[in-house]
Amino acid sequence: MGVYMKSTATRSLRVRILSVLTMVAVLFAGVSTPLLADDTLVFGTLPITKPTKLLQRYKGLVQYYEEVLGQPVRFEIGKDYQDAIQKFQSGHYDFGLLGPSPYVMATETSSLGKDNFKLIGTLETGGKPYYNAVVIAAIDDTDIQSLQDLEGKTFAFGSRLSTLSCYLPADMLIQAGVLDKLASYDFIGKHDAVANAVALGRFDAGGIKEGVYKKFEDRIRIVEKSQPVWDFLILAHKDMPEDLFERIKTATLDLKDPAILDKVKPNCSGFVATEDANYDNLRAIMKRVDDRLGAPEL
Repeated sequence: MGVYMKSTATRSLRVRILSVLTMVAVLFAGVSTPLLADDTLVFGTLPITKPTKLLQRYKGLVQYYEEVLGQPVRFEIGKDYQDAIQKFQSGHYDFGLLGPSPYVMATETSSLGKDNFKLIGTLETGGKPYYNAVVIAAIDDTDIQSLQDLEGKTFAFGSRLSTLSCYLPADMLIQAGVLDKLASYDFIGKHDAVANAVALGRFDAGGIKEGVYKKFEDRIRIVEKSQPVWDFLILAHKDMPEDLFERIKTATLDLKDPAILDKVKPNCSGFVATEDANYDNLRAIMKRVDDRLGAPEL
């Protein structure tokens, strides 16, 4: 993948035009944009919320890469978690932002393992490259004061492949000895859906990321917080040319613009260099959960 061999002014104008076309196409296509140029890079991510919200969240980041690299970057959203993981594995996504458990799954289900990817950086929030899940209950439900109180109760998870709305909450229930003692549990999609379902009393408890709890804190409360795990990471496919990879890595680790970072995640302070071993504790958690719930299929 080369860069445009034109004057700086012409190249800059073309990048800006392509950027506008790219973002408009995302709004109408919902999950991806059409191929715009042979040297267009594809930046992919997970469908963790509505496409329009993801566009708003990552528009500045994608435009930053275009300006630094001097070539267009096409933004794509996986149709679902499985689709996004497969596109990272195949190299359809040149680089992108991937969640912790989907990253682990991508390495575990690839014939090349971790060598299928080149890691760029892990997201930092408030200077910390890790985050937590929380188990929640309705704010007026006084019967649930600990995880042990969930015996005989109903529980809502988010996506089966989610780090914070499945793997960490499920492991918390396993460690507390109550997963098999729930009356029932279900996977209902996004974090907001879990929080809302618990707030409305459709489930007695649920698992979500701590950031979503803050949006619903007048209706739900935290029963217990999980251990921390390393956050979302930006990575590239193994076939990305080394010089391009190093330019993207440098640009990512040097990014300190709060106007861009706050959109990516509130209170985001940047990206920190990372390595595969940072996700080993999550691998152990995922194995425990998959052994009990059954491994999800890609």
